[in-house]
Amino acid sequence: MTEILFEEKNIYQRATKLIVKSINKILSQKDKVVIGLPGGRNISQIIEILKKEHLSWEKIHVFMVDERLVPITDNDSNFKLIQGLAEVLPKDNLHPFILEASKADFGLPSYENEIKKYGGTYDIIVVSAGEDGHIGALYPNHSSILDESNFYMILHDSPKPPKNRMSMTKKMLMRSKIGILLFCGDIKKEAYRKFLDNNIDFDKCPAKLVSKLPEAYVLTNIL
Repeated sequence: MTEILFEEKNIYQRATKLIVKSINKILSQKDKVVIGLPGGRNISQIIEILKKEHLSWEKIHVFMVDERLVPITDNDSNFKLIQGLAEVLPKDNLHPFILEASKADFGLPSYENEIKKYGGTYDIIVVSAGEDGHIGALYPNHSSILDESNFYMILHDSPKPPKNRMSMTKKMLMRSKIGILLFCGDIKKEAYRKFLDNNIDFDKCPAKLVSKLPEAYVLTNIL
């Protein structure tokens, strides 16, 4: 089920309401909820609204959808854009990707083992599509969208700088229960057109993968 919602002025408030609704739905079924979040200006604005909500924060665990291969204190870190949640989440419930630069795997297995402790998947994933239709570091017409790893992957050739990143894989995304996808601003108009075009496959517009989830919401302010 995919529901497309147009919201001209209050898209971030609407997205936050959907996240809250989804959190409460999952918590009615089990005792914890795992949320995947990326970086980006759109997500950071949602975080500012979300952290004011009255939620069972002790039952909420947040993992990264993608991250640059930099320390979490670096200005380029995606984690810095969501760390405002530390004001409401217990310390152990916020799970940044910790770069282990001295290791050939950059610490990726450690992060996979961490999310496996909580079921090995996101219950809810929130992503904002890029101008080319990418989500996380799953890029169109790129090896990232074809990667068959079960959890995460490392990229050294990201089409969008910086080149070195980690990301959820397609398989990891597709195990999610609820997806919330944003197309914000006219700069995303072409990506949104591709998303709506049934003749274009997900390898040319990775954002389409979200619509294949059991429950998916697409929010846009693009006419």
